[in-house]
Amino acid sequence: MIDKRSDLSRYLVHLTRNYKNESALDNLISILKTKTIQARNYHCLFSPKLRKMGISDVLKNSFKTVCFTETPLNQIKNLVQDIPGRSINLQPYGIVFWRDQLLEKGANSAIYLNAQGTDLRNYLIQQFDDQFRNVKTLRKLKKEDSYYNEIVQYFSLINVINDKYDFSLEREWRYHGDFKFNYRNMVAIVCENPEKFEGICEKKLGTKVLNFVKRTPLISPEWNYEQVIEELSIKLWDMKPKSER
Repeated sequence: MIDKRSDLSRYLVHLTRNYKNESALDNLISILKTKTIQARNYHCLFSPKLRKMGISDVLKNSFKTVCFTETPLNQIKNLVQDIPGRSINLQPYGIVFWRDQLLEKGANSAIYLNAQGTDLRNYLIQQFDDQFRNVKTLRKLKKEDSYYNEIVQYFSLINVINDKYDFSLEREWRYHGDFKFNYRNMVAIVCENPEKFEGICEKKLGTKVLNFVKRTPLISPEWNYEQVIEELSIKLWDMKPKSER
């Protein structure tokens, strides 16, 4: 079905951002070196509560997720511009993965529920409070419910939209915990200036990683659909044995 829909993407993209003293570019280089995207934050409705409630760090950290977007590749530019009301500013650097592979790993689309004109938000917060009223550690949650992991995953996916902010247009997906991958899982690398980025990689990456990067399409978020296809085609052609060209 997805192959017949031009408004749906076969890919999920993780975009990096400036974080503490590291730039978005540096974070992308680090991800390429370690083959790991760290789950550094909670991105759900219950984030303010998680920062204040007296639960163990292990339980609190279990709510952290890695974020992806299902936005088509030629529309990524709309996510790396300033968006009013958004506290996280994404930058034009990231990695493209196959959507089907992330589904197999357990990624889910974020749940955005309408809280405008309803008490749904209050109900969800009450549901969260009831679930963790007497639970302060992951060990206790695990002891009380065999679906402990699914409970955390469920709450970590929920957000609400209202008249002040609506981020459902970001078409967000979330992966529970750190996301580990192999270089062969990468469809493409998003970078502001592909030629300049390859030069930076030559200085900062080892030979093995660099070889994978050079075989991977490098696409700018500013490119249109035809430019993206051209880059993908060139890299696929270059990977073919000379006898098959």
